[in-house]
Amino acid sequence: MPAKARRDPVSDFLDSMPWRYRERFDVASAREHAAIVARRGAAPAHVELWRRQPRGGAVMCVAAADCPGLLSFISAALVVQRMDVEAAQAYTRIATNEAVDFFWLRRLDSPGHAESPVLQADASRIAEVLCALCSGARTLDEVAAAARAERVGPAGATRVRFDETTESGLAVLTVETFDRPGLLLAVTRALHRARVQILASEATTTKGHVVDRFTLVELDGAPLRPSRRGMLQVEVLAAVDSLGR
Repeated sequence: MPAKARRDPVSDFLDSMPWRYRERFDVASAREHAAIVARRGAAPAHVELWRRQPRGGAVMCVAAADCPGLLSFISAALVVQRMDVEAAQAYTRIATNEAVDFFWLRRLDSPGHAESPVLQADASRIAEVLCALCSGARTLDEVAAAARAERVGPAGATRVRFDETTESGLAVLTVETFDRPGLLLAVTRALHRARVQILASEATTTKGHVVDRFTLVELDGAPLRPSRRGMLQVEVLAAVDSLGR
């Protein structure tokens, strides 16, 4: 009998990703992403630069075992390496509980200095901090304290609201504000402390205006209770506001 045909690993990877990923990336990109994810092996996390961007920017791919607080861990590792997040997309592979996240990054250089490019060496150092956080060798509070983000004065209003996704009815928290160092870390830490799980997230920055969206459920995977929404809005707003003090 003929040998059973082996499935293309890229097809397996695509099948394991949510529909949002399959809508946004073509097969060629998926092949590159699958190779990055495979290089994680048994490590808690793996970080590589996927694409170079104009003026020194880069798109970073993070593969890690999904766990509560993972996005906060990644955000803290980015702050340590002085990276500014211009956009972000977070996905969880179906049935494998593996996070595959993408971050469009620029370096937070000192004012008046030439913009330095984001390098693979930066990705490696981010991976070191992330692995330490995922394994428990370092705590989130310890890393955040060691990388105090510079504070900036308010330059616009912050809005925090809840929407509903039409596909699943899950709660989506939207944060609109002006960009500043440590913003994503502040929001994800507030959500982590509130003991909610981030199923998916997207971030976009346009001319200094940031729109971050987080699909949230309870830690046990249940839909977010309506009674929790007001409290979460207050805590996230307070976390964002603290960056201006």
